[in-house]
Amino acid sequence: MPGEQKDQLDRVELLSWLETLERNFDPLLLKGRNRFNEAEGWVGIWLFRSLIGTNYKKMPEDSVNKVIDIFSSRWQTWVTYAALAGIFGVPSVLNLQLTFWQSVLAYGVIVISLVMSLYANLNRMLSMGDPYFNSNAYKLFRRQEYYMFLAYFREHKYTFRTAHEWVKLLYKENGLDSVIAEHKEIQRQWREMVEDLKKSLDERDRSLKKTETMVRLLNRKIEQLQRLAKVNEDGFNSAISTIYRLRSSDPLFNTSDLRVVTDFSLFELVEPKLIRLCEQGTTETPKIIDINDPAYAHYSSVKLVHGENTIEYATSDREGRTVASYWIDLPSGRTLIYNFHYDSTIEDMDDIIEMKEMYRYIKGICMHLDERGLLTREAQRHVAK
Repeated sequence: MPGEQKDQLDRVELLSWLETLERNFDPLLLKGRNRFNEAEGWVGIWLFRSLIGTNYKKMPEDSVNKVIDIFSSRWQTWVTYAALAGIFGVPSVLNLQLTFWQSVLAYGVIVISLVMSLYANLNRMLSMGDPYFNSNAYKLFRRQEYYMFLAYFREHKYTFRTAHEWVKLLYKENGLDSVIAEHKEIQRQWREMVEDLKKSLDERDRSLKKTETMVRLLNRKIEQLQRLAKVNEDGFNSAISTIYRLRSSDPLFNTSDLRVVTDFSLFELVEPKLIRLCEQGTTETPKIIDINDPAYAHYSSVKLVHGENTIEYATSDREGRTVASYWIDLPSGRTLIYNFHYDSTIEDMDDIIEMKEMYRYIKGICMHLDERGLLTREAQRHVAK
């Protein structure tokens, strides 16, 4: 009897100990197992998350260190860069000059803020319960703990709860029925875990597809910005050349300066006709357009005259070509129609044409040409010659 009592006591103590292990270790280690990835890097993720501040995830609600959460948030990073921009921008706008110690204090706060962001994000990467947990960072900075839990991380079936349940099953003394019941319960729990795992994998797959879509959109945006930068560079060069030729004594300033980013044609509205003043690079632009002639109704310039917009587009004047038209009123009282002629495959050209700066630039050149008497009708120029 004493031996049986001691054995029973040992069983109770063992089950109690296993239950304590399950309660204290499984919740945290399961989170670490779910985020365990031996192939995932950590330095780039750490720097990008700390210095850029995107894709922020809150710390677990049971976390006691809310200061870490604050310094790892995207707002802290953005406020830091806003402060840095203020240090550079405010003195230049207000014509202020910071003293040496003011500069040291200002930049010191910025550096401390960035260092705290780096520290906070690294600290979160070393916490198994945190969404930022990274197993490779954990391996480097907490090597002993990493190898202590490595077998648990790599195991996808068993937990301390599994061991606890199996020991309880072995200690049951109620016959085969209780063993079968326990086994069925464990199987039910495993099926639930499998379903949860499938749902988790489906969510990750959807998230991956969403990320891939965002990357493709970002790449297209980068390509668009590169094209816009090239067009802006060409436009700036054209504007600089025009400014130098604007001197009244310079005979090089003429209607060819109206070619900014594309081939063009320029008409004057003398109702009921549009009379061509000049063109460059076009091949099928008529010299005179009757705005009431149905044959020209699809022209962007004709639609502009009959409509109320300041810009009109047409793609049917000529296959593969797009024409965009500006309505320009000159101080002299003349009304001009400026047409961009460009290939329909050129992306982002509509955005460039619709910039108010582009419209003002074209109108400014037309005003200077008109003041110098250079906007004459082609027939008049031929007679003068």
